[in-house]
Amino acid sequence: MSADLQTLIGKILTEENFAQALVDNPEQTLKEANIQPTLDLLDALKNVDVAALKSLAAAFGQNQAAV
Repeated sequence: MSADLQTLIGKILTEENFAQALVDNPEQTLKEANIQPTLDLLDALKNVDVAALKSLAAAFGQNQAAV
């Protein structure tokens, strides 16, 4: 898993308002997290809701804990 993905997952799981900020303003939120907001990443975040982000982050987090 890339460092950027690990950072995203960690922030979604531990920072209460991060997922909402990511949905509301993905480019700025990624920049503030020191993650390069690539076109692919911004495209992937379009039309994603907060619950989906938290669910996905939790699933990745559980998967990494099992490794």
